[in-house]
Amino acid sequence: MPPADPAPAPALPGAELPAPVVELALEAEGWADALGGEERVESLAARGAAMALAAAGLSPEGRAVSFLFADDDAIAALNEFHRGKPTPTNVLSWPAWELGAAPSGLPDGAAPLPPPDPEPAPDLAGFPAGEDEGESLGDLALAYGTCAREAEALGLPLRDHALHLVLHGTLHLLGYDHVREADAALMEGLERKAMLAAGLADPYRIADEFEEAGRPAAAERTGSDGR
Repeated sequence: MPPADPAPAPALPGAELPAPVVELALEAEGWADALGGEERVESLAARGAAMALAAAGLSPEGRAVSFLFADDDAIAALNEFHRGKPTPTNVLSWPAWELGAAPSGLPDGAAPLPPPDPEPAPDLAGFPAGEDEGESLGDLALAYGTCAREAEALGLPLRDHALHLVLHGTLHLLGYDHVREADAALMEGLERKAMLAAGLADPYRIADEFEEAGRPAAAERTGSDGR
């Protein structure tokens, strides 16, 4: 397994970007142990989601993303229940809306439909709504063991690999996917640009280098799916 990040941990990439509200469920302590505590896990989730929204040209204001950071067994159970695949995967996504280009009848490579504008929070009895509220874009679930093994095999810090998976999963919530060729190219392009803008390695270049060297990449092409 990759070693835990040293303390104090360096600033997270993308920290300058405005982020959506994060609703966090931390069920596998391995995440906190490896990343430097629950607050660091929450910050990573917020940064990856912020990078995805920025890449898609969307404001995070009034929006939220729910995260489950779990172990392989929990993700395998979810994967079997929702997709009929009784194995863990790195990240699963459940969008709140169907925004994808293909389901919307748009041509291969077209941008997804934008999510609905968030509704203003109610002002009940003259009291403003809490600052932590936001309209959810959907849910993401990440598997600690799978992500840690992938990071180690690719020679990446777990933090960087998990940040990419959150970015990738959030783009799924925004309607991007990799089923059709041009749709996949569009999604990968956004991921590459976002990771490079944050000063991190191009994750797909690393995977390609592993394949060219004849070594099995831990994650061939990041492939998360919803229900």
